[in-house]
Amino acid sequence: MQQFSGLPVDALAGPSIVTIGVFDGMHHGHQQFLQQLVAQAHAQQLLAVVVTFDPHPDSVVHPERASGLLITPAERMQLMSACGIDAVFSVAFNSDVQAMSATDFMQWVTNATHMQSLWVGWDFALGRGREGTPARLAQVGTHLGFGVHTVARIHADTLAPSSSAIRQALQAGEITAVTHMLGRQFSYRGVVVKGDQRGRTIGFPTANLAIDSRIMLPKYGVYACIATFNGQYYPAVTNIGQRPTFNGVEPRIEAHLLDVTMDMYDQVMELALVAFIRPEQRFAGFAELVAQINADAQVARTMLLP
Repeated sequence: MQQFSGLPVDALAGPSIVTIGVFDGMHHGHQQFLQQLVAQAHAQQLLAVVVTFDPHPDSVVHPERASGLLITPAERMQLMSACGIDAVFSVAFNSDVQAMSATDFMQWVTNATHMQSLWVGWDFALGRGREGTPARLAQVGTHLGFGVHTVARIHADTLAPSSSAIRQALQAGEITAVTHMLGRQFSYRGVVVKGDQRGRTIGFPTANLAIDSRIMLPKYGVYACIATFNGQYYPAVTNIGQRPTFNGVEPRIEAHLLDVTMDMYDQVMELALVAFIRPEQRFAGFAELVAQINADAQVARTMLLP
């Protein structure tokens, strides 16, 4: 898969079918949409192309309500490639791009991609004041030489997958719904770093995961997780939050691998959320904390192990 920064003129040699969007999370609906686009493009011997944005437009247009990303840009690229996309153009979204008219932006896209058809979702809009609705883009296309194909809303059973719905479910600790809409488990990937090492002193050593700060955290609390480390899978009980018992401020991701002890410092680990166990809480003392961690570990063990 080719990757471009911006929209350089004549970047692609051949004609293409293009879609435009952030595709944060690359959820079940995104994947179906892109797979349909790829099938249609390749049937017509055209390139399947995505124009996306980094940073997320909400961080510029509505910074007060920006809630973080579901996946990193690199993970998004990997998932797009897995769908069969031929080329991705990553546009730096800023105030200049925000102020562009739909016509000017589509001229920019067409010059780079030689677009024959633009695929958009039923609720799509772009350009200054969100003027670029599917109907308006069809008008623009008559002058620039592309058609517009509007894809109906895709449902996954009774839950309609959307990035905003997934964020809301994460914030509520509704992990089953998150998994259903994503089509996979929501996970964090990062390097294991040294923390306060308090867990070792009470018999529960933890792996402290340093993740991309742009990725949103779920509802603070304790989760049953699957950790992937050096190609192996390990059940884990994980606290995500501020650790109120220790008067913490900065949120942390601390995973205790069940029945396993190993050195993981400075190495990459992935942590997939399986189920929410309980909200984060403050304990009166270490004895109460240890008793609750034991109970949490038993709940996680029951959920994760046969």
